[in-house]
Amino acid sequence: MKIEFIDLEDWEKDYIRQNLKGKQFLFVDDKLTKETAAKAKDCDAAAAFIYSKVYEAVIRRLPKLKFITTMSTGYDHIDMAAAKKRKIVVSNVPTYGENTVAEHTFALILALSRKIVDSADRTRKGDFTLDGLRGFDLKGKTVGVIGTGHIGMHVIRIAKGFEMNVIAFDVKKDAAAAKRVGFRYVDFNTLLKSSDIITLHCPYNKATRHLINSSNIGKLKKG
Repeated sequence: MKIEFIDLEDWEKDYIRQNLKGKQFLFVDDKLTKETAAKAKDCDAAAAFIYSKVYEAVIRRLPKLKFITTMSTGYDHIDMAAAKKRKIVVSNVPTYGENTVAEHTFALILALSRKIVDSADRTRKGDFTLDGLRGFDLKGKTVGVIGTGHIGMHVIRIAKGFEMNVIAFDVKKDAAAAKRVGFRYVDFNTLLKSSDIITLHCPYNKATRHLINSSNIGKLKKG
């Protein structure tokens, strides 16, 4: 099997060489496009990240391709219909970076609640005044989590550590987890109206595109 790996860092290449012995590798430093696909025309498999758009025009230029894996959770950059037509198997990493993304979510929340970016910018200018920099506590605030998969659930656990009230919306409810972790599911409009902070952790697809839009943004809790 000949496997194409796209746009990897050097340490990743070393890891692959050490752990996938007996395979042929092709490391391509460019994004996978219809122009660069010619380099991989003899490959049986391709491993790409979200920046490579594996659309039909690209797939047509890879005649031997049997398997595509994306090194991410999201896979909207892959033309699933074109892959299915060619009987190409597609895989993703369903639990990729669940704690990493959740921790970054709270880094962003705290940056907003404590006005950290504004404070840092002002300090760099030698301005140590405090006017306009008063933030707010997370304790007692209500966070609305849209999507309670692996990442969303990790966000909820962190929020409970801050003693926040947690409400959630998901098309697939996990009642056992809600009872165990200590949050409740509500309908979408109730979440918009009741949350002090809203964080989205759902896949990008036709149903979630423009999930918050001009028709419902007015329902958000004031402030």
